[in-house]
Amino acid sequence: MINVVCLKHGTKFGPEYVNHLFRMVSRHLGFSFNFFCFTEDPAGLDLGVNVIDLPIGKFKGWWWKPYIFKNGHFSDGDTNFYIDLDMVIISNIDKLITYKPGVFLGLRDPGRVWRKDYQMLGSAIMRWPANQYSNIWEELEKNPGFTTKFHGDQNYIYHLHKDNIVFYPDEWIRSYKWEIRSRTDLKVDSSGFKEIKNLTVPNETVILAFHGKPMVHNVQDPIIVNNWR
Repeated sequence: MINVVCLKHGTKFGPEYVNHLFRMVSRHLGFSFNFFCFTEDPAGLDLGVNVIDLPIGKFKGWWWKPYIFKNGHFSDGDTNFYIDLDMVIISNIDKLITYKPGVFLGLRDPGRVWRKDYQMLGSAIMRWPANQYSNIWEELEKNPGFTTKFHGDQNYIYHLHKDNIVFYPDEWIRSYKWEIRSRTDLKVDSSGFKEIKNLTVPNETVILAFHGKPMVHNVQDPIIVNNWR
């Protein structure tokens, strides 16, 4: 079974982000799947969203992401596909499931735009065999000080498994504000773009990645409005 997994913690993202993601996956994934949201607040989520409770404890924000690797959440033999809430799926994503089966796959961090040789996991999109790599959670649970040693969950995950992680082709998942639009298009406070543009996205690109500002709901470009629903 394919398990599509997301994480909602705190108040940065409302339930509409989970629901839109669930609907985008439903439109663009050609395989049978179960959809799961790890959260402490399931209010407002669609009925098709399966909830896994986040334990109340010592972690906040992105530092809950390693919890999705905890052994026993899913069945042996399953394929887990994690996707951040601020991703916009624009076409069929089957290739993200079938590419290099059995390995730990992830996005190459959007910082690659500024350094072409940049090798760092972008944990916004990951795929791995269920119940493998459970030490990602186990080590953090034993050593919560990692939250200050590493700048974010993805640096921590990559530190543990950089010899195992393979990156998806860059052109399949592109940063919307850096690779489709331009940094010069942003408002001064980065809360949105200076003007609406109707842009054409390369055919091989299936996901538009948002990170930081602007947030998806603040962008009115047709390709975002027509797909983030």
